[in-house]
Amino acid sequence: MPQREALGFFGMLNRIAILFTVCLAAVFGVGLWLGEHFRALEYDGVHIFRVGNQRVSIKTKSLASGDNGPAEVIIDCLGAQTKLQSSFNADLFSDVRPAYVSWEDIDQDWCRDLVIWKPSSLGGLEASEFVSSMDGKLHVMKTRRQRALSDGFGYW
Repeated sequence: MPQREALGFFGMLNRIAILFTVCLAAVFGVGLWLGEHFRALEYDGVHIFRVGNQRVSIKTKSLASGDNGPAEVIIDCLGAQTKLQSSFNADLFSDVRPAYVSWEDIDQDWCRDLVIWKPSSLGGLEASEFVSSMDGKLHVMKTRRQRALSDGFGYW
């Protein structure tokens, strides 16, 4: 009988440890899912996103042939194209892409909107446009956002 009670105690302890591990994984998983999900886009390429029920295309285009220079970000929402001026820097010590995107609830509809980030003239990144999950259209933000540029050579 004492052996059976010992197995019962350790069995209960094992169940509690498993339950604690599952709860901890769920908390971290939800935290990562609700996080910003920041992503660097390629220098020259087309990127397709689903925002709400709409398909949005973002094309990044380097306008210079060297390591740095001007670039364009062409956003196609519902057939309407918008060109945004940007820049890039692909030299040995930096990896500044023409555009970055993140997912945030900007228009307070409980759904994530696609935020477009571009390099700023002061260093770092700034965002002033987003694609709304409600209507799939490009909108200008009420307040411009800024963030520092990572030291991770384009990996965030």
